[in-house]
Amino acid sequence: MKKIQSYETRRFITKNVLTLFMFCFTVTMLVPYLWMISSSFKDSVSMFDFPIKWIPVPPDFSGYRKVWLENSDFLRFFFNSVKVTVLALCGTFFSCTMGGYAYAKINFKGRDKFFMLKLATMMLPAQITMLPNFMIFKWLGLLDTHIALWFPFFLGQPFGTFLMRQYFVKVPNDLLDSAKIDGAGQWKMFWTVALPLAQAAVSMLLFLYFVAAWNYYDGPLIYIRSVAKYTLPLAVKFYTNEYDTNYTAMLAAAVSMSLPVITCFIFLQRFIIEDISSTGLKG
Repeated sequence: MKKIQSYETRRFITKNVLTLFMFCFTVTMLVPYLWMISSSFKDSVSMFDFPIKWIPVPPDFSGYRKVWLENSDFLRFFFNSVKVTVLALCGTFFSCTMGGYAYAKINFKGRDKFFMLKLATMMLPAQITMLPNFMIFKWLGLLDTHIALWFPFFLGQPFGTFLMRQYFVKVPNDLLDSAKIDGAGQWKMFWTVALPLAQAAVSMLLFLYFVAAWNYYDGPLIYIRSVAKYTLPLAVKFYTNEYDTNYTAMLAAAVSMSLPVITCFIFLQRFIIEDISSTGLKG
């Protein structure tokens, strides 16, 4: 009895210590973002006041007016980012889900070797493939086009394919065999049986690549030349030059850019939890 009580005590203490640690860690992650939001409603002088005034009184909306009303380029950059992100997510969805299903459930010659070779590409730093990719897009005539930004997502990103493959492995073969007996082909088994069971993984896949495509900075910086085709990660440069920096507008642009990501995270977080609860998956 004493051993059980001692174990429960240690478990209680450990759980509370870990909870406190995670709370402190979360606060350290949130404070810079909260400061950015607060400072976006201040002028360029009061934003550097110390101690920090977290709630500006009165709030200064000049940064947001500069971004959304006075600068029409920001709205154009916003729609460019939406366009590139939507196309990138479409490519990610089809290429990664179909690739993951093929590597998990279709037996073809050299399947495992091809899969390991695909995983090996994840170990290559982006700096190594930057120049070859630039030369390929230049040869294809895709420089200064948005195609260069979303087309790679249609080629089956290694991590996304790996994520979906690991999830499809858990799909019972008995379900696929039952569908095959009913006359279903591979496409129908994938679309009507395997994919609905993988909604949690698909949600995580789309969220991760939404963040990647929305915040994609290197691609527009390298491939895009026309200002009218810039995306949001390059928009901040319009509020700074060699003589002056409009910090309020920069922070307002950063906050505006982060809101879709936060909204998507909140929505998909609830969806993933509901899907895991309904399917009885753990862990």
